[in-house]
Amino acid sequence: MTLAAHLAPALAWAAVVRWWLALGVMAVVWLFTARRLHALFSDPPRPRWVVRLIDEPMFLHWAAGLVALPLLLLGLGALTALSISGCAPGAPARAPSVPVAALSGYGGGLMIAAFGLYVRRRRVRAREIAVPMRRLHGDLDGYRIAHLSDLHIGSYDDRARGLEWAQETNALGPDLIVVTGDLVTSGTAYHADVAKVIAALCARDGVFVVLGNHDQWDDQALARAIEASGARVLRNEWLQIERGEGAFVLAGVDDGYTGKGDLDRTLAGRPDGLPTVLLAHYPSVFRRAAQRGVELTLSGHTHGGQFGVPFLADRVNLATAVGQRPRGLFRDGDSALYVSAGLGTTGPPLRIGVAPEIAMISLRPAGFSLDRGAAIRSNIPRSG
Repeated sequence: MTLAAHLAPALAWAAVVRWWLALGVMAVVWLFTARRLHALFSDPPRPRWVVRLIDEPMFLHWAAGLVALPLLLLGLGALTALSISGCAPGAPARAPSVPVAALSGYGGGLMIAAFGLYVRRRRVRAREIAVPMRRLHGDLDGYRIAHLSDLHIGSYDDRARGLEWAQETNALGPDLIVVTGDLVTSGTAYHADVAKVIAALCARDGVFVVLGNHDQWDDQALARAIEASGARVLRNEWLQIERGEGAFVLAGVDDGYTGKGDLDRTLAGRPDGLPTVLLAHYPSVFRRAAQRGVELTLSGHTHGGQFGVPFLADRVNLATAVGQRPRGLFRDGDSALYVSAGLGTTGPPLRIGVAPEIAMISLRPAGFSLDRGAAIRSNIPRSG
């Protein structure tokens, strides 16, 4: 993929310098990029100036090169059409300039990648989703659960940004806050930072967390750090949340990637007659949860695809391309699943077409009319 990302830039350089010099420059840039990409997956702590002045521009170039490939094909097609249409009758069509098309494609790729890196991934969208639940007591009508996921606190989304997310979440006035995994990007270096972010979250009925696949470098240490911050980590267990005469079960299943998740154990012994809200990092848990009568499952993991076609990103994105559920509300009979687009990123620190989000889940009685316009409202007015 890194090699493919340098095809269009190499051709673009050929538009302004000799081809052998263009290939030489791109070979050096490719080697540097490949080495930096390999080193970044462990996400060691680095000075902010290294992240801002070296790593982020490297990802900008890498992403622009990948985006430039389809733009290059479109440019060649457009140039070919213009060459043919501009020919006199009987005159041969002129071959389009590949370097010029590559230069245009790379320029377009830079603009798209720069927006994804510096703008889109930093503009959090708040969404309110009304979810009807059978057996929900009237005293819980309108109960608000702030759903956060995939913080990936690390070099690119650091503690300062995480504290901004916490402030935005608190301003929405949730009754309960849940975080569905992937708190860090990699390793253990950012455990203390993410614990401070979780500690900054505040809701009337508390903050509850499940761990994801990126949290497994030392999951016990991370869980201890989070619980020391005042939140509760649910690991194959449930508890009861009460409001007036109403109550529901809040359950959390452990990480499935490492085989620590046990849904049967998580749901065992639930009180009869109470609805269940299940926290599970992986959306794939939903089918089994629905079979066990779980009314609502909250998940993350897929980042809404993270990369999608603008304006069509809910349907055309990286998650759907590999057969996973992207961001949104899904139903199976009386059971519902909400998959968060998450807040952070994994791999390249940019989002294209898919905004980071804080989802506010509003519980409603079973008779509540669920149509898309009423169920999902974007950009919740912030209080305070």
